[in-house]
Amino acid sequence: MNLIDISQQLLKASKTTSSVTSLLNQLEKISLSQLQIELDNDDKRKAFWINIYNAFATIYLKPEPTIILNPIKRKQFFNKKRIQISTCTFSLNDVEHQILRKSKIWWGKGYLKQPFVHPCFKKLRVNEFDARIHFALNCGGFGCPPIRYYKNETINEQLEMATQAFLFSETKKEPAKKQIKISKLFSWYIGDFGGTKGIISFLKKYEIITDLENPKIIYSVYNWEPWIK
Repeated sequence: MNLIDISQQLLKASKTTSSVTSLLNQLEKISLSQLQIELDNDDKRKAFWINIYNAFATIYLKPEPTIILNPIKRKQFFNKKRIQISTCTFSLNDVEHQILRKSKIWWGKGYLKQPFVHPCFKKLRVNEFDARIHFALNCGGFGCPPIRYYKNETINEQLEMATQAFLFSETKKEPAKKQIKISKLFSWYIGDFGGTKGIISFLKKYEIITDLENPKIIYSVYNWEPWIK
């Protein structure tokens, strides 16, 4: 079973009562060099790490899903290093910001990069950042994108579908007020989309904005209510 398969199986097991022990053992025992060999392009890296993020977020939220309602505990939850893959230990924030966002500082809104990067992250992170990953990572709340199983062969089509679906479900247009209400995700990572102008261009690309030339952007309140019960 290759790494993408393992990540998919782990994600499936995380959503059921199936044991994840054997899959975790496989991830811990793989060598760093083998990890690099198998994840030798960005399609494979994105598919693997998105699955890994969603799987571990689900696994660790199961015992106490309401933890994400508390801002302090939520920050601690995402920063806790407990994901062991090969010789590297990750937090959920490491997977998202170091690997999938190519070592961007999590609180920097997409404008700041980490000045010092751990060798593990340098070896395993994507070569090119893809803003669509924001619509694939599930943080456990109802405001998060839904969980899907990603494959490297179809990752581009899957990310396109995930982005389109999220934008349609989380966007509310108010033509009379010449404004549009979108997910708070865009505010948190505004630099990833090229600022406000970039967000508008992004929404136009996905045909969310078709009748408003330069609408006022309103960010909705993020729904942290846990979907895991």
